[in-house]
Amino acid sequence: MSSENVEHKRLYYIDWLRVLVILTIIPFHASLTYLRYGVVPIKAPVSGLSALPFLIVEVPLGDFFMTLLFFVSGVSSWYSFNNRDAGRYIRERLQKLMQPFGLGFLFLCPVTAYIQALYEGFRGGFILPQFFWYDIFHYHGYMHLWFLFYLFVFSLICVPFFKSWQRDESRIVRIGAFLSQGNRMLLPIGFIVLLELCLRPFFHTGDYIIVGDWANVAVYLSLFIFGYVYAANLHVQEKLKEYFKPSVVFGTLSLAALYFVNIHTQMFYYDAFYLGALWVLAKGVYECSAIIFLLNFAKLHLNRKSRPLGYLNKLPSRFIFFTICLSPFLHGFLSTSKYTNSRNSCLWSHCPTWQFSLYANCGKG
Repeated sequence: MSSENVEHKRLYYIDWLRVLVILTIIPFHASLTYLRYGVVPIKAPVSGLSALPFLIVEVPLGDFFMTLLFFVSGVSSWYSFNNRDAGRYIRERLQKLMQPFGLGFLFLCPVTAYIQALYEGFRGGFILPQFFWYDIFHYHGYMHLWFLFYLFVFSLICVPFFKSWQRDESRIVRIGAFLSQGNRMLLPIGFIVLLELCLRPFFHTGDYIIVGDWANVAVYLSLFIFGYVYAANLHVQEKLKEYFKPSVVFGTLSLAALYFVNIHTQMFYYDAFYLGALWVLAKGVYECSAIIFLLNFAKLHLNRKSRPLGYLNKLPSRFIFFTICLSPFLHGFLSTSKYTNSRNSCLWSHCPTWQFSLYANCGKG
């Protein structure tokens, strides 16, 4: 694609957003360990005021950072597809996404599952039959490598659209021209909010197996496509500048609503229908507002090349096997540690899988 309205230069602020979001993964999942909701191998939830420090970290991150990662992956896919045909794009996706996913599932996830089992009182010496067969859901299967699997599936689904837009670039130009007129940018924003309202209350399993996880599939796939359109069309990028101040206002209000909901449900374990309805509405508004705010802020302050960014962007995906060295050490440590130390050590043994696999493979072009 060689559209007249696209500047062919790397959007360094997109790289920075990816890096900064990935850096929040460790504190976010550390907080999930001690909260009522959230899927992590080690759970030790607390209630009352003890949960407040963890909510302060979890709430602003939990309801948007995965949506931002899929949006950024859509941006990166535009650069990737722009330099390849469909066949090479699929091969590149296989190499960057499914290769580390498969190896991570076979070698990393069982180690983390074993540490989880030890935490839960497992005294056996061979957990593989349990992990790969009858207890696979209990041990979360491919765990947080689900992002790689979802992203690969989305990439395959979108190949016909990307190929069509590459073959006839006037189509993507018309999409950008349409969205850039008046307040039509509210259409994709409203669409995301509508998906949250209609699907999130009914399809929010937390199992991350695609089938049945329709709320996440619909929202993340839509944002992946929106990210592609954003990267392909300079008019769309410029139009989003007009929504910077509204994103601050609506982002602040929706974040306050999310804190209100989580204080009731995760600090005091109080559940009510109106809290669930408020949560899905606030989540939809907040994730859109946060993405728009961060795109504008990063474009203004972070759109520059730097040596640290260049280093972080070149981390090899095989660095995820760092956990193979770390986990046996932690296993030996846990067997001689007290309960509290064991719990915290299990948590940190899980975090590198998240950080390095996601960062190294979240759809870079």
